[in-house]
Amino acid sequence: MKKYLLISTTYILYVLLSVFMKPGMVAAASYPVGTLIKVANKADIYYVGSDSYKYKIPDEATFRSWYSDFSGVKNVSLADFNFYRTAKYNVTVEPVKQLVKFANSTKVYLVDAGATLRWISDEKTAQTYYGSDWYKNILILPSKDFNDYKFGSDLNISTKFSKTYAAALSTSIDAELRNRGIIASKVSTGMVAVVELEPLLRSLTENLSARLQPSFNTRTNNYFINAKFTETSFTLKPLATDTDLNVYVNGTPVATYASINLALSIGTNNYTIKVVNQNGTENVYTLEVLREGPNENNYIRSISENLRDKFTPGFKAETRKYDLVAQYDESILNLNILAEDTLTNIYVNDKKLSSGYKGTASISLNYGDNKVTIRSVSQNGATTYYEIAVKRYQYPKLGDNDLASLKTNFVGGFFPAFDSKHSIYFISADADVERFLVTAKAKNSKARVIIDGTQTTSKYVTLDYGENNIKVVVEIPDAPEFNKTYTLKVYRELE
Repeated sequence: MKKYLLISTTYILYVLLSVFMKPGMVAAASYPVGTLIKVANKADIYYVGSDSYKYKIPDEATFRSWYSDFSGVKNVSLADFNFYRTAKYNVTVEPVKQLVKFANSTKVYLVDAGATLRWISDEKTAQTYYGSDWYKNILILPSKDFNDYKFGSDLNISTKFSKTYAAALSTSIDAELRNRGIIASKVSTGMVAVVELEPLLRSLTENLSARLQPSFNTRTNNYFINAKFTETSFTLKPLATDTDLNVYVNGTPVATYASINLALSIGTNNYTIKVVNQNGTENVYTLEVLREGPNENNYIRSISENLRDKFTPGFKAETRKYDLVAQYDESILNLNILAEDTLTNIYVNDKKLSSGYKGTASISLNYGDNKVTIRSVSQNGATTYYEIAVKRYQYPKLGDNDLASLKTNFVGGFFPAFDSKHSIYFISADADVERFLVTAKAKNSKARVIIDGTQTTSKYVTLDYGENNIKVVVEIPDAPEFNKTYTLKVYRELE
């Protein structure tokens, strides 16, 4: 039967050529389907279709979507070129290989089989089908090509669409011309051809704090990601490119749009994601998750305190013991502590800091010796101890009740010259001086200065005729027995 059909076809072709060829004309050469032809002095390139028409490839962008270079283009004679009738349709770009946009528009399209433009409605959809660098995979077409295409439904994240299926329908320009209905489809013996789906993942997502390395791409099969010690499990969501594909994670089937919970051990965890099509063809992706062990760092980065004295020696993380002096009036020690690692827990006298790895601890100080213990515990339980020996004096230090300065606005000043160890001073004032200014400052910043009965560091005092005794008192908080009085004896002349 096949032989009969072949002979019949040959005969019909012979008859047709006999009708159209003039006597004495030699038949032009014919080329196989798919040959690219052009006339030597012309730029336009044509595709020889299975219907014996030649189809113009409208521009270089469209050409390069199908071919990597021009090495396959044949320069033919005008007679050979005209042997094929010119189709009224142009070749369009290869479906799904690249996104396209037209020079006069900002919209980005996926080209489906049959030269069908499907608008990508948002960036997330573009990433789903073409990865995070989708914008690098856009083919820009001249606006004149727009009429060669038709519109299909828009694509969004919830659309069910298989790039693999569309690509399988468009394996050649001839196949795409059939998809467009330009060339009649070949009919088999009553059997419908089934396109084998390529077993691929559309996306692979997880809920770990780190990012997948490298970023997911349908054609990349091996991935790695780090997990923290505190991440004891994670959720993995593998999504295939088609709902007819089956997905398995370590042998466990995962339904379409579903996820699977996976336990993590310390160290390396290996997972296989297998995608299987209807013919049993498999494609295996691998994921290695490295879960870190518990942190051993229990060092303290800094400790500061509120006393007038400073740590001896100065604080260093590797130094474990310190001395500190508190004055009689310093009854509370505030320690501000910060660990090097946020997973460390710090305890001061067995009381945990508010934020674990940082905070302020307040310790009441008794007179005499006080011991403060700081315990720093790492994530894996390793413990380091720091000790602070605090000695609090019960009485003020010598000189704590002294004045640092004593002044008046008398030009001549007073006698003797000010010395914090002298407590009595003499001043002579004219009869017309009714008042004068006294200014005093204590050595101890916590001491109070009382000038002529008023707590202040500066005061105008009114003078009587004759002798005036002006008292300047340095009061020590919580130690009145150590108050010290300075006296200014001012003699105002009589009129």
